[in-house]
Amino acid sequence: MTAKLNGRWGPYEPKTPADKAKARKQAGERRQSQAQARAFLDKHKSCAAGCGRPVAFYEDSPVPSLKHGGYCSEECQRAGERRQALGAGLKVARIYMRVSTDEQDLTRQAAIVESTRAAGYYVAGIYREKASGARADRAELLRMIGDLQPGEVVVAERIDRISRLPLPEAERLVASIRAQGARLAVPGVVDLSDLAAEAKGVAKVVLESVQDMLLKLALQIARDDYEDRRERQRQGVELAKNAGRFTGRKPNTKVHDRIVALRTAGHSIPETARLAGCSESQVKRVWALNKALERE
Repeated sequence: MTAKLNGRWGPYEPKTPADKAKARKQAGERRQSQAQARAFLDKHKSCAAGCGRPVAFYEDSPVPSLKHGGYCSEECQRAGERRQALGAGLKVARIYMRVSTDEQDLTRQAAIVESTRAAGYYVAGIYREKASGARADRAELLRMIGDLQPGEVVVAERIDRISRLPLPEAERLVASIRAQGARLAVPGVVDLSDLAAEAKGVAKVVLESVQDMLLKLALQIARDDYEDRRERQRQGVELAKNAGRFTGRKPNTKVHDRIVALRTAGHSIPETARLAGCSESQVKRVWALNKALERE
C-alpha cells in the first residue's frame, strides 16, 4: 500500500494502533486470497472436458476467474454442457431462426428459445440468419446441420423458416437433417416420432409413413405459399406498370460507384461487399453491368 507524504508517493506506514490492526487484517486477507487463487488454479489446471488443454481464464481479472465455466474453449463448453444435459435426462435442441430480408426482424422469433427450454430441452445452439427460404445454400442452416448430433431436435417457428424450396429439394434438406440422427420439431407439423419409436411391426411402418406424408404436405404448402406470393407480386408490378405508377427501385448510385471503384482497385468480391456495405450478389450484379457498359 502507498500513500502521499510531503507531495510524494511512498510506502504507507500505519501510525495508530487502529491503523496497524487494519493493515494486518488487509495483509491477512491478501494472503488468504492468494492461497485461494493458488488452490483454484491447482484444481482447474486442465479443461473439464478432458481434452488435455489448459483451462481458460479472464486475464484482466484480479482474482482467477474461469472464462468458459472450467473448459478451455466455447466448443468444449458446449460439448460438456450437452453431456451434462443428456446425463440429466434432458433432450437436446438446436434452434433455427430465419427472415428473408434485412427489413424483417428476428426478435419476434426469439420467444421460441424460452418456450423450447420450458418444454424441457437443453438448447445446444441458436442459428440466426437473413436469407431466402427458397435457397438451399444458407450458411447458418448448413452450419447447424453440420453441428447436429444423433438424438437432437431441430426447432423452428414454422416449417417455412426451414424451407420454401421445391418439394424434391426440401425433402433432400430434411433427409440431410435425418442423416445426422436428428429430427424436426416444428409447430403445425404433428410429430409422431416418439410413437413410431415405441411401435413395432405394421404399426411402426404406418406411423412413419403418416409422419412422412404430413411433413411432405407441410413442405409443399410452404412452397405453394412462396410461389403464390411471387405471383401476386408479379401481377401487382404488372398492373402498376400498365398504369404508369411503377418505375422500379431507384439504384443507389453512390454504392454503385463505390463498388466499381473498389473492384477497379483490385479488391475481391467479398472485400468489396464488406467495404461498400452491401451483399456479394449486388457486387457481382453491378460489376457485370459496368463491364457490359464498357463493352458498348
